[in-house]
Amino acid sequence: MELSQRHRMILKALIDEFIDENRPVGSKTLFDKHDIGLSPASIRAVLKDLEDMGFLASRHTSGGRIPTEQGYRFYVDSLLVVYELTLKEKQRIQEEYLKMQFRLDQILKATASVLASLSNTAGIVIGPAKSLDTLKHVELIHVHGDEVLMIMVMRSGAVVHRNVFLDRNYSQEELYQISKYLNENAKGYDMFEIQESVIPKLLNKKDGPEDFYKVSDVIAAAMTPDNSEVSLYIDGLKNLYGRFRDEEKQLNQVLSLLDDKRLLREFFGEHIDHEGVITVIGKEGDGLMDGVAIITSNYRMGEKRIGTMGIIGPQRMDYNRALPLVDFTSKLVSEMITRISR
Repeated sequence: MELSQRHRMILKALIDEFIDENRPVGSKTLFDKHDIGLSPASIRAVLKDLEDMGFLASRHTSGGRIPTEQGYRFYVDSLLVVYELTLKEKQRIQEEYLKMQFRLDQILKATASVLASLSNTAGIVIGPAKSLDTLKHVELIHVHGDEVLMIMVMRSGAVVHRNVFLDRNYSQEELYQISKYLNENAKGYDMFEIQESVIPKLLNKKDGPEDFYKVSDVIAAAMTPDNSEVSLYIDGLKNLYGRFRDEEKQLNQVLSLLDDKRLLREFFGEHIDHEGVITVIGKEGDGLMDGVAIITSNYRMGEKRIGTMGIIGPQRMDYNRALPLVDFTSKLVSEMITRISR
């Protein structure tokens, strides 16, 4: 929807004011505090237009106006000036990660805390699905008779153990040659790719050790990923009680949303393939999101998108800071996870 420059300027000023003060905004406030260059009467006329078009709403006939979801959507898409994080803010984020050992679970837990602390909302991180983790190293170790321990070190740092039974008693040297061939050809692929693509190609190439072809079916079956639920990290619930002060209905909505772990995993999972930072406002997301906004982005291991992160809070949030915060943090986390996976 096209708005005149005058309507855009007043809509932006009103939403900026409402985000700062959390109370309805009238023409006198805009006239006194913002350099709009119009009389209060002219501002009132524009506010009336914006309300008629669905961008604003009135809580009381004699009071000021507040943004609607449509108003917030236009503000984020067309009016928002996104600022760079300051050097101090970037350093604060980086310092949080320097305090810990570089394990994936620690990085993701710290990320939820960083997002919550710097946005004054709730920070959420969805861990990577087991099926998206890629192989770093595999080793076959003889246990007893035809029993073999298959150890897979994943790029996330996870270590997967599988006991398999082969067609005969293989020596450790024979198992070493099979492991070496797998490492040369399957490293960097996820388990599904190894099962569905890598092993079938190797069977056609016929350039590996003879024993590999005898045990390939067992190895492929052992590559089935763990179907347990992905990890979910949430921080900053206390922030929400302050941000939704005097808005009990919206507070209960967002707490219900955060309590529904399945819905959160599904919602954030839907955005894993999207590029950049995504903003979802109110009912654009789900019936539970009335009065709520979510800002989310994915994070990567190398070029592979493996999870999502974001913040959840009131629609009246500081988008100028929130968008670059999520963007910078997702890129930093991607760099760290890629580094520890090598």
